Amino acid sequence: MREYFKKALRRLPLLAATLSAAALIVAMPSVSAAGVKKGLLICASSAVPSLYPFCVLSAFFVRSGLCGYLGKFLEKPVQVLFALPGSAGAAACMSFVAGYPVGAGMTAALFSDGRISQSDAQRMTLFCVNAGPAFVIGGVGAGMLGSVRAGVIIFVSLTLASLTLGVLTRFIPHGETDAHAASAISSLPLSRALTEAVGEGTKNMISICAWIVMFACAAQYIPLLRLPDWANLLLGCTLEVTGGCASAAGVFNIPAIAAVLGWGGVSVHCQIMRHIKTCGTPLPYFFCARLVCAALAALFCEGLLRLFPCPVNTVSLGSVGAPQMFSFSAPAAFAMFLSGAMLILELDTNEKKC
Repeated sequence: MREYFKKALRRLPLLAATLSAAALIVAMPSVSAAGVKKGLLICASSAVPSLYPFCVLSAFFVRSGLCGYLGKFLEKPVQVLFALPGSAGAAACMSFVAGYPVGAGMTAALFSDGRISQSDAQRMTLFCVNAGPAFVIGGVGAGMLGSVRAGVIIFVSLTLASLTLGVLTRFIPHGETDAHAASAISSLPLSRALTEAVGEGTKNMISICAWIVMFACAAQYIPLLRLPDWANLLLGCTLEVTGGCASAAGVFNIPAIAAVLGWGGVSVHCQIMRHIKTCGTPLPYFFCARLVCAALAALFCEGLLRLFPCPVNTVSLGSVGAPQMFSFSAPAAFAMFLSGAMLILELDTNEKKC
């Protein structure tokens, strides 16, 4: 009985926070409704069109064994720079091209399939978490700062910061890397690989959208705290990267915005948390790596701006809304997302029959 009460006391703060959140939603439903609408708009206009194809593609790379073939071409540079097997190069490249959650998700898939060791996967999750060029150059540079050149400078800074962090991770104690581990793993038939990739990509996309909506809803309640302007700005940059960059664009300089993107925001961290747990990465290591990446991004950005000065015209968030990374059709995006969900149900049904 005593142990039961000890466990109950440890859960008391969590219970109080949950009840407080429920009370806020009941007391001010219009605020939470506005947050949910904003989150769904971000998902429909930015997240699903830009991330969903890469979620499926990264899963297909692993399931079909293509990452093993690509790893043969990347084996030497990946070994020299990061002390990782060649198959890890595909996940590293995808993390720079696709955006925050994809690199970590592909790393977890490689580890689950036995293509990389756990120590390699843990080190990869420290630097394979990067903002994609579409968001940085199109959303932040052109949309928020009014300068594509500024977006390119920020993206190059983030890339250099992640590469530097990746080189630093080779000095973390780790087991011996088997560069040819991927060749011993058999690949799935292309039809099955594609079906499983669509299912896995859809599951990941649903999880990403759920976290985006939740944090967009929570952000609506921040002004009710009546904090000073600087505290509201700092809290926004810490929690959610899209709104944080939009708010910082009119206040901070470009290197500070690069630091916000290097940190990624708690929303992004929650999106990839299950992949981090799959790899067994210690959370203190992960958060320290994000802080180091933020500092390096600001440092590289400051240096690049001295070489390539770049005046910007900041645009307020209210005037541009959610940053548009691509032109798209909302019905088409919804139909693509729904078709993936139907494929998951069909796959689960077939597995039960078997």
